[in-house]
Amino acid sequence: MAKIQIGGIIKTGALTLIQVLGLPPATRAVAQLMAALGAEGISANAVVQCRDYAGGFSLALTVAQAYREQALRVVRQVATALNARAVEERTPVALVAVYGPHFSDRPAIAGEMFSALAGAGVETLMITTSISTVACVVSAKELERAETVLKETFLLPP
Repeated sequence: MAKIQIGGIIKTGALTLIQVLGLPPATRAVAQLMAALGAEGISANAVVQCRDYAGGFSLALTVAQAYREQALRVVRQVATALNARAVEERTPVALVAVYGPHFSDRPAIAGEMFSALAGAGVETLMITTSISTVACVVSAKELERAETVLKETFLLPP
């Protein structure tokens, strides 16, 4: 199979993955968490929310490792007030993404990306996408291997 053309690869290291599990089934919960982080001047690099098995929500986000302690304090305070089941964190992690125009017109990109990463033994900790980007969070120690396998898998611009 011919390599799929992409616009490039983005990588961001020195991140912390924070997961809030078992949030109540209300949209305000995620809004409160994100607003509290913003009020502290903390940006999330990537955010994923999904409904969990119990009918509530789980939220996963990454923040710069430099904000790890501050972000965990804020998230734990809000999560406790919301009666979330647990807050977990993993550090150091990194984000690696492939991007290019019109990804929605080319459905094979995500499959190729995750097949290549799995084949190289790179564990995907979180996945997020946009109209033109497919990104995942991996252990920081696996970032270079992930980037190498993606460069081998896709056709990059000269």
